[in-house]
Amino acid sequence: MIQHITRRAVQHVPAFLKRAQEEPQLQMPAWGAAILIVTFIASMLAVTLVQYTLTDVLPILAMVETPAAAITISNHDEPASKDEKEGLLETGTEITLVHQKPITSSIRGTIRHLVSEAGKFSRWRGFRYQMIYALALGWTSSLLEAVFPRFMPVSTVVIAAISGAATANLHAAWTHKVISSPSDVSFWSRIPSRKEWKVLALPAAVAATMPYISLFLSLGFVSWFGIPKDMNSNDFANYNGGQWASFILRCVAVLAISVCCTLFLCMPAVVTQIRVDASILPEDQDVIVPFDRTFGGKVVPKVLGGTGCVGFMDAWRSFNWEARRRLIKLYIKGFMCLAALGFVIVHVLALEVFVIMGPEVGRYLAEAQKQGAF
Repeated sequence: MIQHITRRAVQHVPAFLKRAQEEPQLQMPAWGAAILIVTFIASMLAVTLVQYTLTDVLPILAMVETPAAAITISNHDEPASKDEKEGLLETGTEITLVHQKPITSSIRGTIRHLVSEAGKFSRWRGFRYQMIYALALGWTSSLLEAVFPRFMPVSTVVIAAISGAATANLHAAWTHKVISSPSDVSFWSRIPSRKEWKVLALPAAVAATMPYISLFLSLGFVSWFGIPKDMNSNDFANYNGGQWASFILRCVAVLAISVCCTLFLCMPAVVTQIRVDASILPEDQDVIVPFDRTFGGKVVPKVLGGTGCVGFMDAWRSFNWEARRRLIKLYIKGFMCLAALGFVIVHVLALEVFVIMGPEVGRYLAEAQKQGAF
């Protein structure tokens, strides 16, 4: 079989070379290629840092923040004259409870708060911890994939669950680094003990499996609605109005189901994991945003005989609807910022290509279009 494949490949080499010679070639100077490469690398670095801030740091802070309340004390006005009758009851000071606006309600406000509390590099706090966690998670998944056969979707879910549970302590260390105030605590000191792993394992396993479960559910509805996976196999040119309407409605239904899976499966799992991680933060470490360690009275400190950590279900239930809406808005704003950044980067690269190559780019595109390249 190997000899047959090799012989067929060698026979097709002249045809490939001939086709390559017939296709239009675009020659770019070395200095122009260097500029494009540097621009591309700088753009990818910028996207990575911005994405980490908008999709990791700020959402984690929003998941743990408990909006603070300010107490204002005011005295009643004195009587205007001595003839004014005094009330039956004595009136004293009036205490008013005013709920302050959450810090994470806006991207700019959160970044300003981070910079004022932890310096200009705080918008990327915990980046090194996240890289270590990602490498450990990927390495564990790769090792398990070599052991477990991936012949069915359930094996992928099992691998994700075991990998997430195995690296739960590293994820907790990353969470603690993001939410805690600046301190000299080392990386190894932030990793929770093996006793606390029992609390972290279940939320980590659920959070790791939910993206795959959501994906499989969406693909299942794609097959159920009869949407072809290979769009080229359908002859859309022969579709009438009713067929087009049915196809569009099915696609919209699948998109809506995917969004619902993200909102009601993935997001609760991530929030639960982050809040469970935050609940075991040592008491001697302060949090950089207002944070209720009792989770609305659901957690009893260890010094009082309690567990000192929030339960799996209470972690999500204590995250009220106002906080959920704030988190969703934050994700939407982050997506729009990243889309705008990508739009700018694409146009900058395209502009550099046209500046470097000049009219030759137009001739190349016209020739390629004549030969049916696109």
